[in-house]
Formats: sequence, structure tokens, C-alpha cells
Amino acid sequence: MGNKENVTKPSVKIVDDNGTMERISNRWLMVFYDTILYTICWWIIFILHPSMPKRPIIQVTGAYWVVGYMLFFGFRFLLKCYKQIWRYGTLRAFSREVTAGVLGACALILLRWALQSNPRVDEIPIISVVSFAAVYFVASIAVRVCYSQLYRVAGKNLAVSAVIRFLIERFAFVDFSSKNPGATLHLVLEPERPVASPINEIQNIAEQFAIRGDIKKITQINKGYINRTYKVETLSDTGHVHKYTLQRINTNVFPDVDALMENFKLTSDHLYGRLLLPGHGKKGSVQTIRPTKDGRSYLKDTTGCWRMMSHFDGVYSLDIPDRPETFYHAGGAFGRFLKEMSDVNVKEVKEVIPNFHNTKSRYMDLEEAIKRDPKGRVKYVQDEIDFVRDRASMYGIISDALESGKIPTRICHNDCNLNNVLFDNETHLPVAIIDLDTVMPSSPLYDYGDSMRIGTNTAKDDEKDLSKVSCDLNLYEQYARGYLEACGDVLTKEELELLPYASLIITSEDGIRFLMDHINGDTYYNIYYPGQNLDRSRTQLKLVEDMEKKLPEIKNILRKIYRDLGLKAEIK
Repeated sequence: MGNKENVTKPSVKIVDDNGTMERISNRWLMVFYDTILYTICWWIIFILHPSMPKRPIIQVTGAYWVVGYMLFFGFRFLLKCYKQIWRYGTLRAFSREVTAGVLGACALILLRWALQSNPRVDEIPIISVVSFAAVYFVASIAVRVCYSQLYRVAGKNLAVSAVIRFLIERFAFVDFSSKNPGATLHLVLEPERPVASPINEIQNIAEQFAIRGDIKKITQINKGYINRTYKVETLSDTGHVHKYTLQRINTNVFPDVDALMENFKLTSDHLYGRLLLPGHGKKGSVQTIRPTKDGRSYLKDTTGCWRMMSHFDGVYSLDIPDRPETFYHAGGAFGRFLKEMSDVNVKEVKEVIPNFHNTKSRYMDLEEAIKRDPKGRVKYVQDEIDFVRDRASMYGIISDALESGKIPTRICHNDCNLNNVLFDNETHLPVAIIDLDTVMPSSPLYDYGDSMRIGTNTAKDDEKDLSKVSCDLNLYEQYARGYLEACGDVLTKEELELLPYASLIITSEDGIRFLMDHINGDTYYNIYYPGQNLDRSRTQLKLVEDMEKKLPEIKNILRKIYRDLGLKAEIK
């Protein structure tokens, strides 16, 4: 897949997730083009329309031009003419733009009437308004027709074509390989961090999947520590927009991609139509796989392993709860996930990351990293190492209970961060649970503790000011209630009795993992500045310290919820 292939492909905009490139280039080009359109129409109207002032042109043109310009673009933005840039030039977009221009022209005539010394309602220049609008309408179409004719001639093999094509490409950035007149040239924005393949090859990768329509836009989503994620937007022949999620799988984290995708498909197939969260839409509450054109669940080439999934629109995610109700609903969502997966045979799901949530094993891995000290960083993190070592006796509570059979092994999500729940923009109810890569045999105690680790923390996960880090007990109670209302009846007495310690253990585990990755040279988690993994580790360890102080209150919260729900368990 070389870059040369992209020369003949339809225009595709590749931007980052905040749309910076689109706003700076495409939208500015559209505004520039419309300024030219407005100026031409203005002079036609000024010369031809009888209602325009006949004083010397230099005295009146400037003010009228500026006011008209403001009205022209005001109505364009009011009618959202620039909202979907790649649709520019379609019939719907064109009619909307002409309507905005006509309204602007009418508003200019009415404004001129209103600014008279003694405006009277019975003297509203209706005929002038209609004729002014008609002149603008005709002039607008004329300019568009001229532009289309230039575009058509530029695409021919005439002597003049090369000159016109050069001028249009140079000043309007038109892509002549596109089927849509006015489509902009292929725009490239490099991501914040380098990827295995040049970003302009992502279009080629996306086109190998069974998706509908032609790709019009690819947006990099800069969220998540592990995989690289992109939103792919396509336009079908009927004008319908389709959206997909494209991911490059991190094979350093998930070396057995076949097992990973088998788990993913098994989980999504099982939950589709069964896991229906309160805010779900037509797509259900779980991501589904979009196969490649030859029917495979993922694509493997020289750039890595890629998969295409369904995309949820009109949703948002949060790293920290914006209100208690949000965390309550998140607890209910993950609780429903556990309950719906409870009738899947544990043996059918593969362990894609051995000992993923084995805190005792993670601690042993940390000790090995400390011995190796590959980057010479151990001497700078001795306080954090001492903190972790002082709590070593706690790390085996859940893993030992699993190994002994005291608590059952279940199919769990294993990455129950709040940002893996999508909420509806309007109702703020949970729509879907995403990121199924870590669905494996484990304990729901790890899932529960992981949610508390993220959701009850009053600070960011890489907060440098540790005085901001604490466990919010109100949020703790909200999540615990939502979670146990959804799945408390499937948990055993032994699981419920260990629940108060889950957040302590899993928060310690993440502190250990971040610290270990910092010592190893940041090989596992994506970082966006040097030392970020150490900041993450310190935040987790500070949260552990606060949870330890609040453990008696945590136990009282759970005792009350157990009584309210009639759950048979005693917390000592």
C-alpha cells in the first residue's frame, strides 16, 4: 500500500478528534469561496437592482457590503450550511445555501427600510424584497453554473484545461479525482503519536472491510491507552451517512489476535439483543464486528491487525462522573453485563492476557522489574516501591479465593472504567458498554473494584497535585447500589463478603502496573508526556491510602445496601 494509490482516490478528510484540521482548512476554504460568491452576487445586485442607492458608489458600497456580508453568513450558520463539509455541493446543501442567501438578501432590504427616518409598516418594500431575492437567487445559480462549467472544462484533455485545473487546484484546493464538484483535496493530519503506517494509508485499510458507501472522513479518536482508534464516515449512493469504528489492535498487549477476536465475537453475539441498557437505540448495547470483504473478523497486513466495529452516535463518555446519577447508571450497566454473561460456559472464553487481574502476580512482576531496572529509574521511585511492599499481604485476597474455589470464576468485562460506558446525549442514560478486549474468565470483584477506582476518584488519573485525590463515598454508594440491584442476586455470599476490599486491591494493582511500566520504560501504556505513568501510579497509591482510611465507612455503606436488597452476607 503505497502513498501513490491515494492520488486517484475520492477526497477523504483525516482529522484528529477535535476536528482542528477540518475547521482550519475545509471550512475556511468554504467561507473563502462563499465570500467570492457573495461579492459577485452583490455587484450584480448593486448594478441591476433599482432599489439600491444611486449616490457615488464609493460612498455607499462599503457599508452595504459589510452589512450584507454579515447577514449572508449569519443565515448560513443559522441554517447550518457548514455542518457537514463533505456534503458541500449536493442538492440538499445547495438548496440550503441558496435559501440562506435569499434570506440574507431579504433581511438587507428590510434593514434598509427600518433605518429610514420615519419607517412605516404600510411602506414595507415587499416588491423590492421579492425582486431583490429573485436577483440574488438568479445570480447565485449563475455563479454556481459558471463554477461547474469551469470544473467540467478543467477535467477534459484540452489545452486550456490544464491551466484551469492548475488555478482551481491552487486556489480552491479541489480534488479532481472526486465525483463531487468542489470536493477538497486529500488532507492529512499526523496524529499526536506515530503509528506503524502513514496515516494516509488508513483509508486503504478501511476500504478492505464490508462497509457501505464511499469513505468521506476519517477521524482519529485520541482516547484509550492500548489500541489506536478512528471513526470512519461513509456516504452511500442514497445520501445516507454510515459511521464505523476502526481500530488497530495492539499486538504487544494482545499477541493472540485470533483468541481475542473469538472472545469479542462470542461476547457481542451473546449480548446482542439481550443486553439492553436504558438508553439503547437500534444498535443495541454492545459493539458488533464488521467483517472484511472476504468474511474475516479482522484484517492483518504489514501495518498490523485491524478490525471494524459498529459506531454509536449521539453519545458521550466520561472519565469521572459528572453527577451521582451517572455513576449509579454505570453500576447498573456493568451489573447487567455480568448477569447476562453468567450463563456462558467459562471454558468457551479464552484467557487472552494471562493473570490480567491477578494482583499477587502483578506484584511479583513489579519486583522482577525492580531487579532489572532497565532504564535506571528505580532509585527515583523508592517511596512508591516501599508503599507497595508494605501492603503485599493484601494482594492475594481475591486471587487466592479464586484458586481455592472459595469464590467462582465468572465471565467478566475486566476493564470496567466509567469511560467504557456510553451515555445518550439527550437522556444521559447508558447506551452501550464498549471495549470488550479483556472479556475473560475472572472475578466480578475485580470489575467492581476497577469501577470504584476510576469513578470515586475526585481527581484525574494522572493528577500531579495529590491533595486533590480522594475516594468520594457518595459516588461509592451510588455505584454499589446500581451494581448490586442489577446482579446482586447472582453473587455468592463469599463474593459479597469480600466486596469491601475489592476497590483497595484493584486500585493497588493499577498503581503497581503503572509503576512497573514506568520502570520498564513505558512499553505497555500509551503516554503523552514523559513521566505520565509515574503520575498515574502516584494517583492510584494515594487513592489506596484514602480508601484504607474510609474502609469502615465503606463497609457500613455495603451493609445498608445488602439489607435493603435482602442479600445474605455478613461483613466483618
